[in-house]
Amino acid sequence: HYEEMEMPVYYTYADGWKTLLTYTDTMIMLIVLVTGFLVSGIFPGEFSLKADSVYFSSRFGRNRGVRAKIGAGLLLVTVIYWGTMLLYTGIVLFALGADGGSCVIQTGLGGWKSFYNITFFQKYLLSMLGGYAGSLFILSLAMLISAKTRSAVLAVTVPFIVLFIPSFLSGVNALNKVLGLLPDQLLQISSVINQFNLYELGGQV
Repeated sequence: HYEEMEMPVYYTYADGWKTLLTYTDTMIMLIVLVTGFLVSGIFPGEFSLKADSVYFSSRFGRNRGVRAKIGAGLLLVTVIYWGTMLLYTGIVLFALGADGGSCVIQTGLGGWKSFYNITFFQKYLLSMLGGYAGSLFILSLAMLISAKTRSAVLAVTVPFIVLFIPSFLSGVNALNKVLGLLPDQLLQISSVINQFNLYELGGQV
């Protein structure tokens, strides 16, 4: 992969993209934590109000009602995620400039050893899409737990567990390969791309 890189490396001012990518992971994790509080109460609402027998015995309560709740949760996550991230992107690039998006990530201090031949703009797109996929997965899991346990308290702990337990276990070398496959990695693509994380399955790397 290193040999595929065009030489000499094109370089120009790219502080806007570098700053944007430095804090993208943190922003995504904060969004997941905040939206975790919001979606955790979508399903247990009827049970806390003792209205579940009425709600689920109604004509469309068990099918359309549940689908509407799932749709509302996913819509909430989508609007908050993209709204916040696009606002953050606009502020940073407006303040520092949008030049340098076509520079390869190896021109930045954090990405000099990465074996991915991608630009800052491509890395940003991967980080945004990965963060969105990870957010949907983690928060859908939180909604599932809230529906099964009928408890918003248990559901709201899911994002905390998924995000912070791997951080505490990262010091254990024996678990590094397993931790690299957990969903929190989707929220941290900007950082993961800079590391040498390789997996081999059936002779394919």
